[in-house]
Amino acid sequence: MSLPPNNNKINSKKYSHILANPAVLFYTLPWLMLLIIIGTVSQRYIGLYDSVQLYFASIIFWLGPLPLPGGLLTIAVITLALTIKFLFFSKWNWAQSGIILTHLGVLTLLYGGLITSITTVEGYMVIPEDAQSSSFSSYHERIFKITPEKSAPIIIPFETLKIGKEISVSDLSFKIYKICQNCSAQAPTNPEDETLKALAVNMELISVPSEKEKEANLSGITISVVNSTNEDELGQYILLEDIPKNPKLSVSDSETATLSLTRAQTPLGFDIKLNDFRKINYSATNKAREYKSDLIIYDHGVEWPVHVSMNKPWRYKGYTFYQSSFVENPDQVATVLNVVQNSGRAFPYISSLIIFIGLLLHLIIRLNNLSRKGRGA
Repeated sequence: MSLPPNNNKINSKKYSHILANPAVLFYTLPWLMLLIIIGTVSQRYIGLYDSVQLYFASIIFWLGPLPLPGGLLTIAVITLALTIKFLFFSKWNWAQSGIILTHLGVLTLLYGGLITSITTVEGYMVIPEDAQSSSFSSYHERIFKITPEKSAPIIIPFETLKIGKEISVSDLSFKIYKICQNCSAQAPTNPEDETLKALAVNMELISVPSEKEKEANLSGITISVVNSTNEDELGQYILLEDIPKNPKLSVSDSETATLSLTRAQTPLGFDIKLNDFRKINYSATNKAREYKSDLIIYDHGVEWPVHVSMNKPWRYKGYTFYQSSFVENPDQVATVLNVVQNSGRAFPYISSLIIFIGLLLHLIIRLNNLSRKGRGA
């Protein structure tokens, strides 16, 4: 008696054949190239970050009412198709070893790109001369931070803040009154209002159109502070991104808390001090031709000098530090370092080497076969 066919195995084999069909790449690769063109052109109008998020880091994006596959979905389909083709439909013999190695190199590049997209962290450091820092700032992520003296800080991502949201700390409740992604200031609408405190006495935040590059926006919030016990409003405060002096409030009889709106910080695990910054100008101009930072690294009791300049980055503990820019004023000069943590940065080199070896091996095998046929004739 014969057993009935296993429909699950049949369907799996059917779908595997469909995904491994060259037609999948025939349609997805041109679409990926088109996305690259659209995303590159759109950077001029919406900025680099928004363009990457919309076209390359998305599963789908909307063209009016029409949903279209984004870069993430397109590359996932290509990777899945090549993986199935490589594992289940390759001809595993010496004659095809060059092609197999080449396909392995391409897959290494694709999976390396996945690891890179998941693990990469990018930000910047601004270090004045004779100052040091142990963390770097995010280009895009902002946080609202309440830092009590005697307890752990409360950190809330700026993107999650909503008008009317309340945060309670001890005897106080902080209520979000106004939010602006990119702020400007004007004179207060009601300057006689006695609840206005600190910066709010002299200014009122208004929203202005966002900059193309998200990191150029100046974010801000207006908060209303209320006594949790009797619901009395104690004042309205303005928090602007990275202002030098932040308000301090008594949250209980024995404790105060500092309020701040700042960019998210990533700790490095070591300290960097700017010992000296040098700017070399073009002849007879004030335009910088090159700038260099002389740094001192402090890591668990050990210190040593490091030099970072344009086109000469420094790498340490998985981080790469690039000389990005500088800030100069009459009293002080500061270096600006771009910081990148990329766990997958070795994959392009590894995959390129595998592809090179695969193509070379394939060429040698082909030439050897042609030579045999010639001798046989």
